[in-house]
Amino acid sequence: MADRNAGQARAVVVGAGVMGRWHAHAIVRVGGAVVGIVDPSPRAAAGLVGAHRGAASFPDLDAALAATSPDVVHVCTPTASHAGLVEAALAGGSHVLVEKPLAGSSEETESLLALAHARGLVLNPVHQLPFQPGFQSLLRRRGQLGELVRVAYRTCSAGGDGRSGEERRELLLEILPHPVSLVSRVFPELDPVVLQVVRHTDDDLDLTGLLGDVRLDVSVSLRGRPTCNEILLVGTRATGFADLFHGYALVENGRVSCVTKAWRPFRLGGLLVAHAGGNLLLRGARREPAYPGLRELVLRFHAAALGAGEPPVPAAEALAAARLIDRVRSTAGP
Repeated sequence: MADRNAGQARAVVVGAGVMGRWHAHAIVRVGGAVVGIVDPSPRAAAGLVGAHRGAASFPDLDAALAATSPDVVHVCTPTASHAGLVEAALAGGSHVLVEKPLAGSSEETESLLALAHARGLVLNPVHQLPFQPGFQSLLRRRGQLGELVRVAYRTCSAGGDGRSGEERRELLLEILPHPVSLVSRVFPELDPVVLQVVRHTDDDLDLTGLLGDVRLDVSVSLRGRPTCNEILLVGTRATGFADLFHGYALVENGRVSCVTKAWRPFRLGGLLVAHAGGNLLLRGARREPAYPGLRELVLRFHAAALGAGEPPVPAAEALAAARLIDRVRSTAGP
């Protein structure tokens, strides 16, 4: 397989729901081939197969592995099913990209990562946000910010609408890999143990901590509106902001004067219009209407699976996210 190009991976997608559809879309857009769709619902599987010529539908992963021998398996199912599906795919000799969180606990995550390493296979969770062009541009321009003072991640999601309290609490935890993956790219030395729980209810999760002189804040809300997903990097010379729903970012200069203070709302508004507008045009040209960063992650994952690059998500990052989820779950109130 190592002599193939990154775009030639043969993929099986497990789960024909919303994320399965976007994974299949990304696979094709990076030049791969969807050879199988796995879903216990024949109707759901057939619907996705119909959009991908040459793909076959299967009721379970074992049947898909036996019939197609895929290079990669994309697991796009609820978290509780991840461990069994990932283990089966690895046992079948396939590399695995699995929706976040990688597994239901840090113990399962560590075991699966060890199994993949022992078999010489790539296992990555879908931490797509660090691969957005906007966030990547912030990383390249980090030096312009000066010394970092504060890093704040905030999301307000409507994903909890109609769910029970227990389901909403679990959803809050399932969002945590996002800030871990982003902050880990800013601070590779990050140990999420520095983040302490400030509030954890059915609808809100707030964490805070210090990494040296840098304040870290994570706020996840199922009540807050409007919906948003963003990260702020506050430095001594400038501030960087990334809109993670749309994939663009900007840097606001920190010059201090009466003139800059007076013009700040207009300058900031202009920056937002320019960056958001340019990003919208770029995504339209790329035919990437949703989940910016996913396609780049899939491209890099397929390349690593076929021996043409390093895994895009380090094992340490996946394990750090799993350990933070475990710790927050253990400290949750009634």
